[in-house]
Amino acid sequence: MQSATDRQKQTIHGLLDMPRWEAVALLEAGYFFMQLGKKREAREIFTGVAALFPHSDVPCVALGNFYLSEGKPDSAIQELLRALQRVPQSATAQAHLGEALLFAKRIQEGVEALKKAIELDPKGFAAKLAHELLRANDLHVFDGP
Repeated sequence: MQSATDRQKQTIHGLLDMPRWEAVALLEAGYFFMQLGKKREAREIFTGVAALFPHSDVPCVALGNFYLSEGKPDSAIQELLRALQRVPQSATAQAHLGEALLFAKRIQEGVEALKKAIELDPKGFAAKLAHELLRANDLHVFDGP
């Protein structure tokens, strides 16, 4: 039997409370639609989840990834900054912001964001992503036209 604390940890709180797995499934559906090329549906899902959970950075990061995959780094940057307004210490949002800034040719800002992501969570996924993006930058991958 689960304790009340365990159930609470598995619940995402927002405009409505939802089991964590349901919120994850919604976001996964958005990524699935992205892979199928159903852009409108993916954007609507991510936007809806962001509205449902106004204190979570995760759906804003998903929207940022969506816009970056669409070749719209400025829109991605806006969403990732919104993610950081929600959760200022989000290493994941910081790493993805660094990536979007690099693609926007704002190299110095991107490098700074990536270094901050590493600082926030040196051993986490975000740091690994940031290190790889810094290596790519060192190879001048983002210097193109």
